[in-house]
Amino acid sequence: MRTNPGIVDVSLLARSLTVLIALVAGGLLGAWIVGSLDSTRAQSPEPAESADAELEKLRREHEAERASWAERERELLARISALDLELVGITEESLRREQQFLSINESYTALASSEAPRELVEAMMGLEPEPEPEPPPEPGPAELYRIERSKEIGRALRNLLLVEGVDSLVLLESGLLENGFIGPVVCRLVDERGRPVGSLSAERLRLEASRAGRTLTIVLEEGYERRGGEKIPFEDGEPGALRSGTRRILLQQVDPDPWIERAPELFGPESLAPLVDDGRWHVFLVHRRLNELLESDPASGYWRISGLGGVVDDVLRTVELENLDRNGHLVRRLLADRMTIELTDKGVLLRLEDGVQLTGGRKHAFLDGRYRIFLPSADQEIWSAAGLPGLVEAKESTLGTHRTPPGARQR
Repeated sequence: MRTNPGIVDVSLLARSLTVLIALVAGGLLGAWIVGSLDSTRAQSPEPAESADAELEKLRREHEAERASWAERERELLARISALDLELVGITEESLRREQQFLSINESYTALASSEAPRELVEAMMGLEPEPEPEPPPEPGPAELYRIERSKEIGRALRNLLLVEGVDSLVLLESGLLENGFIGPVVCRLVDERGRPVGSLSAERLRLEASRAGRTLTIVLEEGYERRGGEKIPFEDGEPGALRSGTRRILLQQVDPDPWIERAPELFGPESLAPLVDDGRWHVFLVHRRLNELLESDPASGYWRISGLGGVVDDVLRTVELENLDRNGHLVRRLLADRMTIELTDKGVLLRLEDGVQLTGGRKHAFLDGRYRIFLPSADQEIWSAAGLPGLVEAKESTLGTHRTPPGARQR
């Protein structure tokens, strides 16, 4: 293809310009890279020299510290050696003086005759004579009886525990008989295999019984339990006191009469009275009247007397109570040796003593031998007019035996 030589080829000019620009740019880039490398080579020796100087400084400081601690260690070792030498000297001096003292005592003993009075020997040895202890007074007949009776009660308690099959508690020491208790006592706790697992120590031991509930309670006061070398004070004791509190051990299905017969001194006066009724009240009328009052408000459940043995000095004896819900279902049963009736500011209070509570097939002794039933909705006027024991005298009540019971035949 022929071209006009007078006309410039635009495409060829553009390609030449592009090549020229690329060559210039490449030259500039190369010059920049070479300058950067030269600058880096010029600057790199300075940081290396600074790091070497810092390292040398740290090495010198480390060497100085090691030299200081080495000097301190030498000083301490020298001090230890000096103290060891001082201790050896003190020990030797102490042994020398002890040997001298023994030699002097032997010399005094050799000088004193074997028949010389003890006062003379003690004076020669530089000892002050000890005063002669006064001989203890001879026990009188009452004290001798108390000592012998204490031994009898201790043997009786061990035998009764064996008879009742109480293998987990062994009475080791029973102490002396006091007013209503015996002590101090020590008991061993034994597991089902007969191995000792602990002990109980107490200042006092007394007994509580419930004939109605057929239970006996061993009451240990002001003591502690020892298990695994640790002493644990009884419950409800004074904070910080080692011997304090009370431990109650309940024996169920036990006839208390043999215990009362063998150790009556350990029971309260209430447990010793075998009388159930003194004949001043019509028991069946008292029983019926009580149930009439207790069943008068069954909206939220009520109590019912299911058994009453008698009345002695306005105290109901051998009482059995049942607690029923609003549908008449039995909730619990109480068995007590004694029950009294009191009027309070907020209703009526029934106090039960020495008994047990039967709930869900389980039997629990009254806490501290007491149980209280509050009747806040009871009408005090109606209860006062009912003529019950403890609220009026038997001779003033229609329930007393001086009155003929309703329905009875007059003679």
